[in-house]
Amino acid sequence: MFAGFFKMYFRATLRVKKLMIYAVILGFLGEYLFSIVLNMYTYRLQNVPLYVPIGHAALFGRIIMFSKASIVRKHHKSIEQLFTIFISLFATLYLVFYSDVFGFLMTICVFLLLLKRPKDRLFFYAMYFLVAILEIGGTAFGYWKWPEKAFEIVDFLPSNNPPSGISLFYFLLDVGCFLVYIKVHRTTWKRWNLISKK
Repeated sequence: MFAGFFKMYFRATLRVKKLMIYAVILGFLGEYLFSIVLNMYTYRLQNVPLYVPIGHAALFGRIIMFSKASIVRKHHKSIEQLFTIFISLFATLYLVFYSDVFGFLMTICVFLLLLKRPKDRLFFYAMYFLVAILEIGGTAFGYWKWPEKAFEIVDFLPSNNPPSGISLFYFLLDVGCFLVYIKVHRTTWKRWNLISKK
């Protein structure tokens, strides 16, 4: 994971490098909050492995690079439609076959949050897709485990291991990184806003 992170880091633009560093810091904080404090999921050794926040940052950087690739930008509407179909089927199948109410509700929240954010859909739909793959792999190999109900306390929200829409919580990391970047680089952000308005 460290090798993959640094390979991506040194290939990234300065802005993406900074966002990846913010993602590592916020990833550490978020992992301890959700796993240790809120008991939302549990790692195999009851801790937060060092590779996990690094992995969050690598995932974040990979999705940024994917979203900005010229061929992806050229066909972004078709790709978004494909992701929408996949996400809808994935969450519905998890609901029907695994009683994953928690994941299904989070997936609905993803669609609602992006309803009026067309420019952000490609990034967050791609994030949903990749997170789903990683979560299925991680839980299948027993690296971490999700409880049978949300936060292990909400009885009316049964959950699968993993819940389908868990990328919603990854979005908090993504949004957090962008907010930190905006706060730290206010001049750059104002300049970008002026350019985009023109």
